[in-house]
Amino acid sequence: MTFQREEREGGEVRLKSERCTFIYWRPRPGVVVLRIVGEDRGEFGTTPMDELRGDISRYAPIELFIEMEDSAEARLPVQEAWTDWFNTHRSALKSVSILTRSKYMHFTAEMVKFFSRTGELIRVYLEEAPFEEALQRAAPSARRPRT
Repeated sequence: MTFQREEREGGEVRLKSERCTFIYWRPRPGVVVLRIVGEDRGEFGTTPMDELRGDISRYAPIELFIEMEDSAEARLPVQEAWTDWFNTHRSALKSVSILTRSKYMHFTAEMVKFFSRTGELIRVYLEEAPFEEALQRAAPSARRPRT
């Protein structure tokens, strides 16, 4: 399966396939907001993680905010890829905040957190308010990207 990469006004980047969209937004240097919509079946390969390479090389440690409230699921190879990436890059991450309303994705995020051995570096939220508060501390006046 193929996907497209699109750079939009304001520095927003979108990776889009038939089933899934990754939206990257950088409200300030060292802060990345990533919104994932749909089901990631692995069609992007390592591109979603590679998209963060420039932020890490310029601004490490970075703060990463991932919103997955519209994500149905991520296949096991995708979960494993993110687990490996978090483990490998934990020293380049100041914090990772993950928002999901799905119990399945909450469990998935907790497993990624556990197996990546990142401890409290990763925080998983089921409620929007504390996630939004963490984002506002990192980047006051930030708005999350929408599809």
